Amino acid sequence: MIRTVSIAALSAALIVANTPSFACTGISLKAGDGAAIRGRTLEFGFPLQSNVIVVPAGKEFTATLPDGGKGLTYKTRYGIVGANAFNEVAIMDGLNDQGLSIGLFYFPDYAKYTPATAENAPRALAPQDFGMWVLGNFATVDEVKNAVKDIAMVPTPMPGLGSAKGEVAGVHFFIQDKTGQSIAVEPVDGKLVVTDAPLGVMTNAPTYDWHMTNLNNYVNLSVKDTDPEKLGSITLTAPGLSACTGCQGSLALRPRRPSSASRPRRTPMPRTPCSAPSIS
Repeated sequence: MIRTVSIAALSAALIVANTPSFACTGISLKAGDGAAIRGRTLEFGFPLQSNVIVVPAGKEFTATLPDGGKGLTYKTRYGIVGANAFNEVAIMDGLNDQGLSIGLFYFPDYAKYTPATAENAPRALAPQDFGMWVLGNFATVDEVKNAVKDIAMVPTPMPGLGSAKGEVAGVHFFIQDKTGQSIAVEPVDGKLVVTDAPLGVMTNAPTYDWHMTNLNNYVNLSVKDTDPEKLGSITLTAPGLSACTGCQGSLALRPRRPSSASRPRRTPMPRTPCSAPSIS
């Protein structure tokens, strides 16, 4: 049995902030007791009609192919709680009873899926099927890294996205286990590319390796407030708090990743997950 519960239940567990439409951002914190705490924003510019669903261990699922045929079939090993979309039995963001979590993020223009064939159908998953499969079957990031080698992610439309019939969602995924180990999984040129994510930060396009290289352009970032400067007989003082000295003032894609990467360093470390601060 799959239960639907109030969205407030997940809101209490996830950290939510305000950013522009189509500009989701995820970050991670580490509590003083070693527990990993993951938070994200979720803005797609239109309502996703999300509810929180609870999926027990032992539930059987079959992925859907683009032609409506059957893809990979599996039975969940772990219990799951997470947010769905468009009333589908699918996980857009959630976690399992082993402490493994996943988040789906918008990946426009870069998501390239594998064409569905009779040969790859038994190991095929739609983008919207991936979250349930990950949380239902694995307890650690290392297990996921090994398992995705055999998965073919195919372009099956998601019902309700754009129309009743749906569109193919261009997305990539951020996965973290209870130790804080994190990876990005991205459908690039027909293959699932796995990249380690040691900073625990996720945004949107381009690919994750580009973002990591782009961080080199922001080595001047500072989590300290700017000191006053003396200019002749005049003292110049920065207005307000600098928050992230060196970041551009926009929340657009490029500065958003460096700002998010520095945010865990300027957020007080909670003693436990239950005492985690709101950082919106």
